[in-house]
Amino acid sequence: MWDNNSTELSELPVARPIQERPLPAVTEGITKSNLESVYSDPYIVKVGHDHRPAAPIHHPAVTYLSAWVGKTFAGAFMAVRFSPIEIELHALLKRSAVKHSRDLGQVCLEWAFSRPIQRVTAYVIEGLESAKNYCIKLGFKEEGCRRAACLQNGAIRDVYVLGMTRLDWGSK
Repeated sequence: MWDNNSTELSELPVARPIQERPLPAVTEGITKSNLESVYSDPYIVKVGHDHRPAAPIHHPAVTYLSAWVGKTFAGAFMAVRFSPIEIELHALLKRSAVKHSRDLGQVCLEWAFSRPIQRVTAYVIEGLESAKNYCIKLGFKEEGCRRAACLQNGAIRDVYVLGMTRLDWGSK
């Protein structure tokens, strides 16, 4: 019970305004200038490989999602409709968005699983361990490794296969 007589006003904690965190959001679609900014960002370009440089993919199966932190453009996600039950996701987030990447990833997965799919797949090139760890922290399971499946900067690399099923998503 509060005793008004035992505490002086000067002893009460000072009320501090609550600092609002900008909300992460993912919206379907992307402007041409934002797409160009994603693929010209050196932090993102490093994921390119020799037979497919880091560049926009224009195909009916590809949907770009814009990632936002508050009103600031934070990068994108590329969703590839791999089959009627599977979406392949690629995170193309700017370095400035790293501290919000997990929240953005969760919002992106909410978007993916709002569709009638059963799984989301992520392919991560060997050497991009931070990307692999990012997927695992989002709830992906490592499912295997495609050995010697990619040529990056002239070096043959493995490609990790990570997946999340609708059941995995529902149990989070």
